Amino acid sequence: MSGIYNYELKGSVPLCECGGVALDSSDNKPTIGYSRVSWPYRLAFYSINAFYIEVFWTAMWSYFLEDGDLKLVGYSSVWSLIIYGLSFLVIERLYFFFLDHKITMLARGFLYMLLCFAVELAFGLVLMQFDANSWDYSQQFTYHLFGCIALEYAPLWFFGSLLFEKLAIEPCTRAAFQSFSQPKAKSS
Repeated sequence: MSGIYNYELKGSVPLCECGGVALDSSDNKPTIGYSRVSWPYRLAFYSINAFYIEVFWTAMWSYFLEDGDLKLVGYSSVWSLIIYGLSFLVIERLYFFFLDHKITMLARGFLYMLLCFAVELAFGLVLMQFDANSWDYSQQFTYHLFGCIALEYAPLWFFGSLLFEKLAIEPCTRAAFQSFSQPKAKSS
């Protein structure tokens, strides 16, 4: 099996595929087990973090490039939780595939950027059909496609995805839940 399940990152907790490692199991002592953070938890982690980053980004954009409003009101859409969460789970899988195949950082950033544009375009076009698209780049950017993607965001997607590798994917996939279990009483 390749990827996340057998790829040990620096500082990671050694885990077996069965979901845990028993420590101090001799002499009927309590055991400590570790299990990886499952994909639903990682989905929530990625979704919520990206959602807040987008709210922060739009507040800073508004302050510095639009009206200078010190209220720093940012915005997003609940759809973004789904879009970001699923996208970053895909990027997580790609990250380990790229590491296994020794893909350079420059190539990874470029491929992530293309993925971000593809996801933004696909979801943007679908959401436009229901008047539910929360972004429209057609008024603010020169190089846009249907108002769904803006090529001016290429550096943001490129560097943001590489930063995401280090600040989110690596720590989140290294994380493990720790569980304690008491030894079973011996039956007579």
